Amino acid sequence: MRKFSVNTDKKLEPTDEQIKRQKDFSRLHHDYERLTKRGKKPIYRDPKLYLLFVIIGVILLLLFLEN
Repeated sequence: MRKFSVNTDKKLEPTDEQIKRQKDFSRLHHDYERLTKRGKKPIYRDPKLYLLFVIIGVILLLLFLEN
């Protein structure tokens, strides 16, 4: 079994650049929103996706009505 030791002699401090980057709350919030939120475009407003679903639906309808 391995034995691990914790290095307590080093102090981990953020650099001044990292601190300044996190102080800009509007930019930080914008980056967070961009990462977590997706576009809320409805399916009927996206013509390519709507057409794909229509084609899949027609193919499935034809397959089930063939019997």
